[in-house]
Amino acid sequence: MLELSIKEARRLAIGAQLLAGKPPKRPTKQMMLDTIRHLGALQIDSISVVARSHHIVMWSRLGNHPPEWLDELHATDRALFEYWAHAAAFVPIEHYPFFRRMMLEHQNGTGNSWTKRSREWILEHQDLIDSVVAHIREHGPVTSSSFDPPEGAERAAAWSWYGNKPTNIVLDILWTNGTLMIDGRKKFQRQYNLTERVHPSWDDRMIPSIDEERNTLAAAALTAMGVTTARWLPDYFRKNWGVGPVPGRLSRSILEHLVETGFATPVRVEGIDEGAFVQSALLERRIPLSRTTLLSPFDSLVWHRPRTAGLFDFELMLEAYTPAPKRRYGYFSLPILYRDRLVGRLDPKAERKTGQFTVKALHLEPWFVGKDDERFYAALAGTLSDFASFNDCPEIAVDRADPERAATFLRDVLAGNGGDVIAAGH
Repeated sequence: MLELSIKEARRLAIGAQLLAGKPPKRPTKQMMLDTIRHLGALQIDSISVVARSHHIVMWSRLGNHPPEWLDELHATDRALFEYWAHAAAFVPIEHYPFFRRMMLEHQNGTGNSWTKRSREWILEHQDLIDSVVAHIREHGPVTSSSFDPPEGAERAAAWSWYGNKPTNIVLDILWTNGTLMIDGRKKFQRQYNLTERVHPSWDDRMIPSIDEERNTLAAAALTAMGVTTARWLPDYFRKNWGVGPVPGRLSRSILEHLVETGFATPVRVEGIDEGAFVQSALLERRIPLSRTTLLSPFDSLVWHRPRTAGLFDFELMLEAYTPAPKRRYGYFSLPILYRDRLVGRLDPKAERKTGQFTVKALHLEPWFVGKDDERFYAALAGTLSDFASFNDCPEIAVDRADPERAATFLRDVLAGNGGDVIAAGH
């Protein structure tokens, strides 16, 4: 069996995620589509203290580019659709057949407890559902704001997922069960339309077999992951391949099928306590060092916490929903990728009205303190300048860091770079 060092495994994972080497000098919309097709899913999130997560993921791979390309690929070109793939995500339209089975399970109440609850809700509120579908059929795409709360409804509680509108639940269920698709977005609000209008060429007679679905999605996941184990694999598209009395048995069986076809190669990875699998073609590539970049906490390189810990010895934390006094790293801290390692994280905020991009906090990993040399700060300063520009902010401020001297080093390098970027401490 082929044995890999943890360093080699990290290099393969980074290469598979299209984060090795330098970003393209002149990105194109076709490059964006190719990137999303390769990744298989691009998670969507609403947090907007800087560019939203899906735009950060594209920036990490393509560099500065027009953000509207993503909307065009989705709403105009119909090259992408939105669905549950790991989480709510943009997915290549060619993957639609492999998610349709799950939609129908929600319609029919078959499958897991989630699909059964969905079906029960439909049966209890059929009149309301019929009225929403009839409204869309007559008037076209709708958003959640297209419908008013019921007369006499109480004010929605803070952080209420659906507010005080049952129609919001209807739209979510009808999207999940495939009756509706997302036609596009207006100011980030979903526009719901009938599936037959958004994807008119689809016919349910084209649904693939369950084996074809599993093998295709597993191959897509392994292509994007580069390195996986049977336990890690199901999380990529959040499929239920890992459940049952023997966790990982089904996903291992799927991976062994990919080995039989030559698509995957079994390996042992230093420090990983179970067998792993690598996409075979990746072993034939010469993969350069990673670029220096910032990652969204919803980036597919790191979105599976156990895999991130196993490969990178890095604890990823999203503290947006943690009370401020209890946060360790900040509201929306972004991991820093540098020379194949996750060496720290920074908490950013883009004040677009004033044009200031603030690094509210920079935290280096304890093992990296003392190894953070001039080369690192030069690379990080260049990355920050690029990211600030992507966020339409010509000025950069660095508030604080751990260790504190890191803030001083970074300010000095930014100030020395000149140009339109101004380093400022507070």
